[in-house]
Amino acid sequence: MGAETITEGLLQGFEVTDEEIRQLENGEVLAFSDSSFEYSKRELAADAMVIVNADHNAVLEAMDEDSTIIPVKYLISHRQVFTDADFDEVRFGEEDFKEVQRFFGKKLGKSLNLSTAEQARVEEIVAPHRDSPPTEQIEAASAAMRAVLVSRFNAYIESGLSGVTPYDRSKRKQVDVGAELKLTNDAALAFDDEFPEFVELLTRYPSGADCCRHEFRWLKVRLNKRPAFALSHTMMQSSDDFALITERYFYVSNSLNSAQITVMWLPYEEGGSLGLAVSASADVLDSVLGRMLRPVGRNMARDLVTGSMQDVKTMLEERSRPPGGEAD
Repeated sequence: MGAETITEGLLQGFEVTDEEIRQLENGEVLAFSDSSFEYSKRELAADAMVIVNADHNAVLEAMDEDSTIIPVKYLISHRQVFTDADFDEVRFGEEDFKEVQRFFGKKLGKSLNLSTAEQARVEEIVAPHRDSPPTEQIEAASAAMRAVLVSRFNAYIESGLSGVTPYDRSKRKQVDVGAELKLTNDAALAFDDEFPEFVELLTRYPSGADCCRHEFRWLKVRLNKRPAFALSHTMMQSSDDFALITERYFYVSNSLNSAQITVMWLPYEEGGSLGLAVSASADVLDSVLGRMLRPVGRNMARDLVTGSMQDVKTMLEERSRPPGGEAD
């Protein structure tokens, strides 16, 4: 199936109207957010579509950069990971002391995304510093965070989503993040005919890893006014007809259980590209209050994908602009 046919199929499948196409061609980001996109009771899903004045080759060049597709406004810092030593710079700052204090709390599973074993490990690291000055408590919490990230990174590299340890909220309540992401990825099976290798990668990693380029990162982000550390796996495949990027956050220390954004880029008419972002984020709000707040969370998911697409649009069009000139 050619790129033009896939592009037409996407526009038809999302029932994009002529008016919405005019909005896209005028530079607007078109957002879709509805419960019908969601595959579990905790999932929050949103899609976004954009047209950029940059051709497919510019998109391919952008994919080769060391970059993350999370919106800039969420990002505090990040680093690509190759070995355990790349986690040495993970640390909280003085401005994060309120978050640091959560590591010294009695019910870690209520405020942080941790397994029972991780809670015990955190407690072991921070316990000697309960009466220490703030600077030492910050370092202890940073060391505990590093230990969690290193362990989860290595488990994921070896076993993929099957190696993602569930979060233990209490003795009776567990959140299986790996299972939630697997359920989300089942939706990709609809594209098996067009992108079989990429679908296999999404659903069965590390099986099928050779088809694509991979990047792993730790990130420090700000979610719901809290600093959070996350682990991401970015998977990229491209050809003359398409470019596919999935950024999977298989661990987030708070606010979200996990998140995943898939961006598809296709040629659009002469000299342009159509981008479609599909997100799914499993939130921690599964109580009665959580269900009441789902519209707020869904807006956050929509903000995540629209912000990502707007950032990429700006970057691609700036790159395509002649030096010292104006965009066409």
